Amino acid sequence: GEKATSEFEAARGNIAGFINAKKGNEIIFLRNATEAVNLVMYSWGKNNINKTDTVLTTVMEHHSNFVPWQQLAKEKNATFQVVNITDDGFLKEDEIIKYAKNAKFFAFSYISNMLGTINQVSKIIEKVRKENKDIVILIDAAQAVPHKKVNVQELDCDFLVFSGHKMLSETGVGVLYAKEKLLDVMLKESVSGS
Repeated sequence: GEKATSEFEAARGNIAGFINAKKGNEIIFLRNATEAVNLVMYSWGKNNINKTDTVLTTVMEHHSNFVPWQQLAKEKNATFQVVNITDDGFLKEDEIIKYAKNAKFFAFSYISNMLGTINQVSKIIEKVRKENKDIVILIDAAQAVPHKKVNVQELDCDFLVFSGHKMLSETGVGVLYAKEKLLDVMLKESVSGS
C-alpha cells in the first residue's frame, strides 16, 4: 500500500511538472476530462453560482464543457451567456470582454475539437482579468495538452482539464488542475455540506 501511494503521488508530481502547476496536490486524477468538468460544476459551481451571477462559455465548446454550465445556470436561475465565433472560426473577443465584465465564471476550450481553432488563451485570460479580476476560469485543454506546451501558471487559469487517452495514456485517466486556494474552498464546502 505504501509503495502504491508513493507511486501515485509521484505520478501526481510528474503531471504537475508537465503543466507547471505549483504543487502536486493541485492535480486530481479522474476518469476523463468530462468527469473533471462535472466535478468542478458540482463541487465549486453549485456552491458558488447564484441567481445574480453570469456563467459564460462559448459556442465552440464540446458538449461536456457546455451542457454542465447550461444546466447549472438553469438550476440556479443564473444568466447563461454564450460567446459566438467569427466567420473564420475564432472567438469574438469583443463579446468575451463585454460578457466577462459581469461574469462569475468562464469556461472555454484551448483548442476546439469541433473547428480545430487554437484560441489565444493567455491573451484572452489577460484581457478578461483586466475587466474582472474575480472571475473564475476553466480551460478545456483536452485537445491542447497532447500538442502544445501548457503552462498553467503562465495562463493564470483557475481550473484546467484534460484526458490521458488523447496523449497515448491508458483509457480511463483524466486530470483536473485546480489552484490550491480553490481546492481548499471546495474541500471546506464539501465537508460543511453547504
